[in-house]
Amino acid sequence: MPRHGPDISNGTAFPPAAAVEALARIADEDAGPLLALRDAAEKTWKTAEDGTSAVGHQPERAKNGPVTGGPRMRVAALSLTVGTVLFSAVVSVALVLDTHRPAPGSAGGSGSGAGKYECHYTRRGDLLFGGNSTTSSRRVMLNSTGPDAAEVQCLLLRHKLSPGDVDGYFGPRTQTQVERLQGQGHIPADGVVGEETWRLLRHAR
Repeated sequence: MPRHGPDISNGTAFPPAAAVEALARIADEDAGPLLALRDAAEKTWKTAEDGTSAVGHQPERAKNGPVTGGPRMRVAALSLTVGTVLFSAVVSVALVLDTHRPAPGSAGGSGSGAGKYECHYTRRGDLLFGGNSTTSSRRVMLNSTGPDAAEVQCLLLRHKLSPGDVDGYFGPRTQTQVERLQGQGHIPADGVVGEETWRLLRHAR
């Protein structure tokens, strides 16, 4: 029986458009380029397959020697090539997603990773604590995770700033609010929480 379209058994099947769109949504990337590549690959397959069908009636052996069957071989090679290119593009999106995922314990985090944290405020003299960390010196910065990052978020909230959820992940939104606090305190607004910024955060108003 004739086979229509790429065969999943030999690695030339195209991923469904819905799967490509879902992966792009997860990676927060534009699905358009991937879908365009998928459609182009599928059209190439169909065009090449139609060309093969057109010569399918020819006898296997011509009068002067065997027919090489070149068109069918080229279709197989072409389908494998476009399938490989499309697969590589999808894998690239997955790698982009992976590189944007915060690594537990990275860049000043405590190592326990992001999660759900709560703020339980206490005061010790003029110092304010959010209930997650007592440090006043450890550096916390973009992509840091853990209790230190959660402490920064709690203290930002106490200073009427909005870092987002208290999840222990020092993301871009938390960094922006740290920069605002640094600007209010007239220190370099680099978005990195060091000793000077900890003093601002822990200052009880």
